[in-house]
Amino acid sequence: MCCCEHKISGSREKLWMPYCFEGRERGLKPHPYCTECGLIKSLSSEKPRSLGYFMNLIAALGRRYKIAKVQVRLIALEMERMQMDDKFGMDRKQQEDLFVEITTRILNVPRRAVFELLA
Repeated sequence: MCCCEHKISGSREKLWMPYCFEGRERGLKPHPYCTECGLIKSLSSEKPRSLGYFMNLIAALGRRYKIAKVQVRLIALEMERMQMDDKFGMDRKQQEDLFVEITTRILNVPRRAVFELLA
């Protein structure tokens, strides 16, 4: 991912790409993109969540499993490094998949336990 302020392309400069609505592909739609880094804006109906939401999930997971503060910090740093808070190019499904991958790798908890919190 990139680290820019995302300057959106003009209304005439858009890329026609497939889009999903409620988890199903619905055809093609013009997508704006960043003129600085080239990242294409996500037009998913499921808006991304903030990092605070995922930190609250880690706190809820901490009530079930023993989690050290260092592990929480490692997860926060990894989410920041992966730029999960970039609402321009990431949708909720991508965020959830990354969150599950990061937490199961660092905390060594079952994937099922993390998916239960996301539901």
